[in-house]
Amino acid sequence: MALDQGERVVVEVRTVTSDGDPIDAVGPSKRRRVRQLSGSSGGSRVDFVGVRVAVDDVVVHWVPGCG
Repeated sequence: MALDQGERVVVEVRTVTSDGDPIDAVGPSKRRRVRQLSGSSGGSRVDFVGVRVAVDDVVVHWVPGCG
């Protein structure tokens, strides 16, 4: 749970160490479960954050409001 300008946001973070976007690893059933968690915990929005870690690089992909 995080606050974004007073808005309660549930944040799902996925990390991968291989090629590809970790956001792609969040399928429809996981999105549905995170939305349910958000509603039951008072969240008004769901954001997904994908982190790809390589030997010489870290890439962060933030997708607000995609839940």
